Amino acid sequence: MRRLLAFLLVTALVVAGAVWLADRPGEVVIRWQGWRIDTTVPVLLGALVVVFALLAGLNRVIRLVFGAPGRMLAARRAKRTRKGYVALSDGLAAVASGDSRRAARLAKTADKLLQDKAVTGLLTVQAAQMSGDDEQLRDRYRAMTERPETAFLGHKGLLDLALKHGDSTTALEAAIQAFALQPGADGLAVTVFDLQLQAGQWAEAEMTLGVARRHGALAGADLDRRRALVLFARAESARAAGDDGRALTLALESRDRDPGFVPAVALAATLYGAKGRERKAASLILSAFKVSPHPALVAAWIGLQPGEAPLERVKRLHKLMEANPQAPDGHVALAEAALSAKLWGQARTHLDTAQAQRPTLKVLTLLARLERDETHDEAAALAWLAKAGDAVADPVWRCGACHAATPAFAVCCPACGAPGRLEWA
Repeated sequence: MRRLLAFLLVTALVVAGAVWLADRPGEVVIRWQGWRIDTTVPVLLGALVVVFALLAGLNRVIRLVFGAPGRMLAARRAKRTRKGYVALSDGLAAVASGDSRRAARLAKTADKLLQDKAVTGLLTVQAAQMSGDDEQLRDRYRAMTERPETAFLGHKGLLDLALKHGDSTTALEAAIQAFALQPGADGLAVTVFDLQLQAGQWAEAEMTLGVARRHGALAGADLDRRRALVLFARAESARAAGDDGRALTLALESRDRDPGFVPAVALAATLYGAKGRERKAASLILSAFKVSPHPALVAAWIGLQPGEAPLERVKRLHKLMEANPQAPDGHVALAEAALSAKLWGQARTHLDTAQAQRPTLKVLTLLARLERDETHDEAAALAWLAKAGDAVADPVWRCGACHAATPAFAVCCPACGAPGRLEWA
């Protein structure tokens, strides 16, 4: 309807204009280079219309002729793009079906046709993962890091590849980049923290925990345990550097974060003892021994008076045992001290209790020693030693990653380097 009205309006205007010109023909005289042309205004206007029409037609022909190559290229490009997206779609379907060969072939086809790694990157990455082509994966991940939309996935992929190949330096660099982009990503904060511990970057590890807490990636007991671990690492570094005051402060902070973290308590007690503050050290040990009886605490307790007589040691160990009368390690320590003091009855009592609780190799070996020292009964001693061959192993610090045993606690496993994985078992 609108088009009809517009057509009628234009037609009416043209007719009105023609009538108006016909009523006023006028005259036009053109003189140029000795030539003279006499005509009317309508004829001149008609001639101009014809000239403009011819020029417009010529312009259209020229554009058609010279624009043909461009249109052909655009058509070919559009055809390639359509084929590329078909290959991309089929490749993703191949990935979903588990056909690695077809996925890899279609990924190459899509990459060749589309020539846009940002578009084909995901398919190529998935195909490379299926075929195990780590070099191609690495190249693709690097390309993904150049675009803001895929940068996190690129850095995360480089991190996973580096961890796979045991390259902790590259892994840490990639982890930091990924963490900066998405600090709340699941599990990423722990990975960054662990890699920083492995690299001995204590201050950076502590900063990572702060960022993780603000973004909700770590919280509660897990966060406190990791803070205690890095504070303990800093305390050990300060002690190694000769700064015992700073080491003590850090060890106490570590203990405050995780009161059951025995290594921090033992270190703080040792440092208090070195400063001549035995009562403060004893208070720390007693408080910890109530909830976490551990040989390291017993050793720290004994270390407060290293040159004391056997009888005095027995008396002091009785005081420690008052904090936790059922502690197996306390009974073993008291039995050893009683053997040294030749208090055979006490030694046997504590060893019998320890054997009933946990018949370990050490307990049975001490029973054999008791038979030799008290009764000089070699047969009874050998009988205990025979039982010791099948005894339960004494608890040790054991790595949860490689299961290697180590006599002393360390922030990172001495065998495999895994951070924070040593457990008393």
